[in-house]
Amino acid sequence: MSDEKNPKSPATTSCAYDRMMPRWGVMETLLGGTESMRNAGETYTPKYSEETEDGYAARLQAAVLLNMVEQTLDTLCGKPFSEPVKPGEDIPAGIVDQILKDVDLQGNNIDVFCRQWFREGMSKAFAHVLVDMPRPAPREDGQPRTLDDDRREGVRPYWVMIKPECVLFARADIIDGVEVLQHIRILEYYTEQDGFAEVEKVRIRVLEPGLVQLWVPVEKKDDEWRLDDEWNTGIDYIPLVTFYADRQGFMEGKPPLLDLAHLNVAHWQSTSDQRNILKVARFPILACEEADENEDSTVVIGPNKVLYGPGKFKYVEHTGAAIEAGRKDLEDLERQMAGYGSEFLKKKPGNQTATARALDSAEATSDLSAMSGVFEDAVAQVLDITADWMRLGTAGGTIEVIKDYDIEELNPAAVEFVKYLREKNDLSRKALIQFAMSHGFLPEDFDEEADWSQIVEEVSNRSELLGEAFSDLDPAQKDKKPGEPGEEDDKTNQNGGETEDES
Repeated sequence: MSDEKNPKSPATTSCAYDRMMPRWGVMETLLGGTESMRNAGETYTPKYSEETEDGYAARLQAAVLLNMVEQTLDTLCGKPFSEPVKPGEDIPAGIVDQILKDVDLQGNNIDVFCRQWFREGMSKAFAHVLVDMPRPAPREDGQPRTLDDDRREGVRPYWVMIKPECVLFARADIIDGVEVLQHIRILEYYTEQDGFAEVEKVRIRVLEPGLVQLWVPVEKKDDEWRLDDEWNTGIDYIPLVTFYADRQGFMEGKPPLLDLAHLNVAHWQSTSDQRNILKVARFPILACEEADENEDSTVVIGPNKVLYGPGKFKYVEHTGAAIEAGRKDLEDLERQMAGYGSEFLKKKPGNQTATARALDSAEATSDLSAMSGVFEDAVAQVLDITADWMRLGTAGGTIEVIKDYDIEELNPAAVEFVKYLREKNDLSRKALIQFAMSHGFLPEDFDEEADWSQIVEEVSNRSELLGEAFSDLDPAQKDKKPGEPGEEDDKTNQNGGETEDES
């Protein structure tokens, strides 16, 4: 598709889409792993000015991604779904029986689907779900289809998750204080079979209240599309819901892990440099002094070879200073990335208030808890649309996900004070373990007795090793007790040296 804005083409993108694409690009590439980063080439791995194509290709293929973005994303997204999604008692029985066990007609229940939707939204700032309805065949008698026809034939709505980069354009109006979608265009990829071959194709779905259109490319004509099909939906709004993990405007937001992504790219680039310099350092350069560079002579270099030629030969080796600097740079980046995810779990003052205390104070909540609450509202909207499609005549109900995973920000002075008390034997080991567990330093299921048994076993093993080492001492030293002076100490004491009071 052309980058120019063509008012006659359904492929024309919005300004918000153009601003978001670079953010989506870095997130999508990192989540694709090492292979995706290598395929991106110079986008995230710049080529040196004098670097050869072969040298660059070798350096690129040697780089391996430490994917902290994916690790952090999976950890954070796993917390709201550490337990199954809890459907509310207000969800109609028809939706519970027909929809929740397979919400997308692909075998995914509401738990799996919601986790995927939440993860996509958190990685890209927002993500969409379209509640679609199959187009049933017309009745043989020519009469309009009824709700009983749909139920008898098993025709029912299903959910489709749509990545934000597939929504090329969207427009909304404010109606009675509510943002209502008026026009949206979705880029869709699909496959068709041509003989024994599989052919990938593309189309654009245009949605307006009560209307769906499908546009396909005109063959052999760039950026030209033709209307292929259209139909009425029977509902007077666009059945699409957007979950915003971090909203900065209509169809705009900052991916919550975007800063971590840039750190991860910096780590990738530093890793590439570090591996490259290690390769150089491991192979010293052979230099020749006092030789005429214009003299025609061939020098063969390799194992089991003897050098013959003019001048003096010597090896030039790397000092290792750059290697150490690179190692420290990687460690610094890894340390910064490692603590990034915990920021989303710390309670922070916010504008979300409990109803009974709305006029008094704001509750402190973590960023992840706030996102989870917004997500619950988005799922409730999807359930409402589902109920409309099914013509249930009632709201679709609500769901609940886990939101109680906040951690308090710990004062470093408190940690040092507890450490001081323990060192002075003013705090028991049991109390220290309870402190560590309550602040997330140790898992909640930490077994203190099993750990103590392990410590005793390790001390016993060390004692046995020391005993074996002690058996190799000089016979005169075997009976010497710890702290007892040896022969040299006795001589020193006899010559006026000082001895320590063992008490």
